[in-house]
Amino acid sequence: MQKALPIVQFSTPAREKLKEALKEQNTSNAFLRIDVYAAGGCACSGGYKYGMGLEDKARPDDVIEEIEDIKVVTDKNNVDILRGSKIDYSENVQRRGFKIINPNVQAGGCGCGGH
Repeated sequence: MQKALPIVQFSTPAREKLKEALKEQNTSNAFLRIDVYAAGGCACSGGYKYGMGLEDKARPDDVIEEIEDIKVVTDKNNVDILRGSKIDYSENVQRRGFKIINPNVQAGGCGCGGH
């Protein structure tokens, strides 16, 4: 039986930046919460927006998974949407921050012209 992919995977820069943030949080109970929101636009796009933050407590409907010494938490309804996604971190002149690359989201294809 094949082991399921983790909810998310981390690039090396993302893992290092998250571990740094968790260390600054100064608590062993900190979680990385990942929220998923339906993106605006047409209903058929299947697009999502993501939110991330550090929290001290999980909620009753959360799934917790420890990935590379980082406790990731998300609502149980987000697990299938996120599973197999990769979190990356980059810094450049235009942008600094995390990005979620989700292979489960298909770009375009709905014909509404909004893509």
